[in-house]
Amino acid sequence: MNWDLVFTENNIRRLLIGDYPVSLGGVALTVELSLIGMVFATLLGFLVGYLRFAGPRPVRWLAGGYVELLRNIPLLVLVFWAYFAPPYFGFKPTKFSSVLLAIVLFNAAYIAEVVRSGLLSVPVGQIEAARAIGLSPLQQALYVMLPVAAFNTIPAMTGRYITLLKGTSLAFLIGLSEVTEIGRQINNRLLTAPIEVYATLLVIYFCLNRTLSALMRLLEDRRRFNRVFCLFVR
Repeated sequence: MNWDLVFTENNIRRLLIGDYPVSLGGVALTVELSLIGMVFATLLGFLVGYLRFAGPRPVRWLAGGYVELLRNIPLLVLVFWAYFAPPYFGFKPTKFSSVLLAIVLFNAAYIAEVVRSGLLSVPVGQIEAARAIGLSPLQQALYVMLPVAAFNTIPAMTGRYITLLKGTSLAFLIGLSEVTEIGRQINNRLLTAPIEVYATLLVIYFCLNRTLSALMRLLEDRRRFNRVFCLFVR
């Protein structure tokens, strides 16, 4: 085994931060791409999921069409479209923005269905009570329906976020220097240690996803979840 060829100071630095300060890469870029993707995919997913559940009929049809379209397109194809299609319309996206757009649109479709399933689990009595005390439709959504739906779907959202993080590895196909691309570059340079390089990537992804799963599990405590949720609806 050629572990000493892989774990050099330069290789470890590149796996962690890429060629920073020239350009960020490696684990740092993977985490950045994942976190931004989670935020925007969650916001879009909650919006689409709520509109599909409670919007006017034409809006529900549009939301349903979005979900069905994006769920039946491979993320790989969507990444290529997000990168190669805009130049035909006069736009030149960066590799980062192309991958981010594809990840957000793709995962938002799945999150929308997770949110819709959570909304279906909200007891009808709670919704009727909110109406009875005079809450507006927006207040009903923010203070009654979405908190219950979000809490009920934490395990499903955890799985979706893990899938999102793993999906960032497809960025290497357009040359974005996240951790998989850095590993591929190191392997191409060494040529003698593919098992060691890709075993290292396996451990990195496992640690990232295990950390994400542990953080999401903290939200399964109802009081902690309520405190966090209130920060976003004030």
